[in-house]
Amino acid sequence: MKQTFCLAALAAVAFAGTTAEWKQKSVYQVLTDRFSKSTSGGSACTNLSNYCGGTFNGIKNSLSYIKGMGFDAIWISPVVENTAGGYHGYWAKNWESINANFGTA
Repeated sequence: MKQTFCLAALAAVAFAGTTAEWKQKSVYQVLTDRFSKSTSGGSACTNLSNYCGGTFNGIKNSLSYIKGMGFDAIWISPVVENTAGGYHGYWAKNWESINANFGTA
């Protein structure tokens, strides 16, 4: 897990761009759980104080939609394992584990 994360972090640095390049970018912020489920259909979220089913694959499947709105990059909510009800990603429980509700590393 740590090796995968380190490799991903190095790749991110390689493609990060310069400060000047980022000043020209349009960034779309995504709350992973609320953005898009992996599959279409299903019921609407009825309990907004808990997880609603958005996933990493849901975001991945929507990248052309985001690009079509004119955005160059996305900023996703924190991906670490959270305490109960931490659908937003800001109630970290384990900094070394991915939130299983969103998908896998």
